[in-house]
Amino acid sequence: MIHNIVYDAVKKKALTNPPNDYIGNVEMAAGIGLVLKEINLEMEFNDINEPSDVKEKFLNIIKEYGEDKLSGQSKIIYEKVVKYKVKKMVNETMEDIEILVKMNC
Repeated sequence: MIHNIVYDAVKKKALTNPPNDYIGNVEMAAGIGLVLKEINLEMEFNDINEPSDVKEKFLNIIKEYGEDKLSGQSKIIYEKVVKYKVKKMVNETMEDIEILVKMNC
């Protein structure tokens, strides 16, 4: 249930003008989940051990899908993920990251 709050935060940050670039690992994961849901794709978590692996796999998915096919909000979220320098996990776990990416809340 608590994971749902993160999706709202990501959406609000994408809608601010200019968009708010201050995100963390869980917001990155939630943003990835929102974009993947919109384009009806899923991410498999085989061989994913770190948040940086999630980011890399997402960027490859969008490269294949085509950034130009994303909605305005998803483009903003995608750009945030591109700029984001993945941090060492502190309070989150890979399970949290996976839940957010797969939107299994």
